[in-house]
Amino acid sequence: MTNSKELERVAKELKNKNAKEWRDKNKEKVKQINRNYWLRKAQKKLEAEKTKDESGVM
Repeated sequence: MTNSKELERVAKELKNKNAKEWRDKNKEKVKQINRNYWLRKAQKKLEAEKTKDESGVM
């Protein structure tokens, strides 16, 4: 069981290291991805509020 946990820990470290390297090399992509994420979140929130207002629920 210890071997399995150790393997998972090492795999997680490698995954995180790879992701960090990618983010460091692709700063503009990361900025655009974050921007798109928050725009989608805001749009969903506005749509939810709009449906809430239209249904007459306060």
